[in-house]
Amino acid sequence: MKYVLAIDVAKNKSMVSLISDCGEVLIEPYEINHKLIDFNKLKERIENFNIYYEDLTIFMESTSTYHLPIKRFFKENTLYKVCVINPLHSAMYKRNLRKTKTDKQDCYNLADLYFTGKVKNYDDHEQYYLNLNTLSREYNYLLEEGIKFKNKVNKLINLTFPEYEEIFIGQKLYSETALNFIKKYPHADIIASTRVDALANVMTKLNSRHKQFYLKKATLIKVKASSSYPAVSKDDEIVNELIRNIDMLISIINKQNEVKNKLIEKAKRCYLFYAINKIEGLGELTTSLVIAELKDINRFNNIKELTAYCGLDPSIKQSGSSINGKGHISKTGNSYIRRILFNSIQNIIIVCSKINPNNDILLYYRKKRNEGKHHYVAIIACTTKLLRRILAECKNIENNM
Repeated sequence: MKYVLAIDVAKNKSMVSLISDCGEVLIEPYEINHKLIDFNKLKERIENFNIYYEDLTIFMESTSTYHLPIKRFFKENTLYKVCVINPLHSAMYKRNLRKTKTDKQDCYNLADLYFTGKVKNYDDHEQYYLNLNTLSREYNYLLEEGIKFKNKVNKLINLTFPEYEEIFIGQKLYSETALNFIKKYPHADIIASTRVDALANVMTKLNSRHKQFYLKKATLIKVKASSSYPAVSKDDEIVNELIRNIDMLISIINKQNEVKNKLIEKAKRCYLFYAINKIEGLGELTTSLVIAELKDINRFNNIKELTAYCGLDPSIKQSGSSINGKGHISKTGNSYIRRILFNSIQNIIIVCSKINPNNDILLYYRKKRNEGKHHYVAIIACTTKLLRRILAECKNIENNM
């Protein structure tokens, strides 16, 4: 006889019930908190029935991160099989005309679903993809924080020494050398009272380039500082605020690089990494972010499922006898992957315009633009094309395994 411990997971608590394959309820549905004492009591109740470990399965939905404590307990403290399923399966199974929904009823529904044998266990690589996704979200957070501090540093520099933007052009203003130099010399008057060779020595210590290069750079900075008239004096509190914000920005950039390296290292263990990475225009970081957000891409049966997950499927407009039509993209899916794909397409267009004008995505973008489509509309169309390519490469790997 087979048994299932059906667990309806919620935040910090769960409803559990032990049921046999003949419908006998050994443990009536009751609520437990996600605490060690409750887990141990549940384990003792199960053991009182003298069920062989191979005959019992712990069965639950993948519910955000809420199911992880109870899953960890049974994996580390028992020999029972733990099965975690995609909640979409149970959602479809639980549909009925009366729309009855209670935690106790959910336990029975889960047990029924398990004994049908029509579910796929998504637990095998769940922890791996969860860790990967955590790194992806942390990288995205640090990226957004970095942009905020860059904007703030830029604003403060315009008050203390605006000519810095003419010396360190574009993103070079936020390089390690530039930020550390500006931190040491945050105001034009401080530079004006410093010797050129001293300025050059500071930059030489910050970077490994030849001192002669930085001597020319320091001379230029000295000239700019001598003619500059900033909005605040060198003793103003804004100068100290600039130094504090540069410290914060440097810390964020360092943390961002650390998370980026961890993300890439972990993503390279995925069997789909090199299949995606070989697509022109997708570097190691972008490939890692794609895997972190899409997880095992081969779980999608076709491109429609994949585009729907990304929220790139068109919304349908229909009312009565009116003409059917397709509206804008639904945007109901994963917003992070949409942003990653959007930025990837823009990078592909910029890079391939210079080195490979025959790139299929670039040609498709130009075709859409020639049809009169707006830039963003053409970009969205290209994201779907890129998704098709990614899915095809991943399916090819699966078929050859």
